[in-house]
Amino acid sequence: MKSFYETLEVSPSASIVVIRAAYRCLAQHDHPDKNPDSDDAGERMLNINRAYAVLSDLEKRKKYDLSLAITQDIHERRGLDSEPPAKRKSRGKEPPTVRPFAFRPLG
Repeated sequence: MKSFYETLEVSPSASIVVIRAAYRCLAQHDHPDKNPDSDDAGERMLNINRAYAVLSDLEKRKKYDLSLAITQDIHERRGLDSEPPAKRKSRGKEPPTVRPFAFRPLG
């Protein structure tokens, strides 16, 4: 049986944003309604949903990672235990963090 990371075709250090994007892409590609001639499309979609249900939930993902003996330092690299960069306060007199890009109005 493939691991949930292999099912969604992501690495164990992938962020939740990457996992969500991979899920959406695979769900659109392998959905039974888009593959009416395929006998195993339903089974593939079931496996994709099962993998996403575990990997998208922080607590379930930690337990799953422990069962696979994936070390906890990966969680720290993912930033799962800290605030997202956009919500962090600046430290001291440093300016707040700025996004590398910004959307500009059309016109």
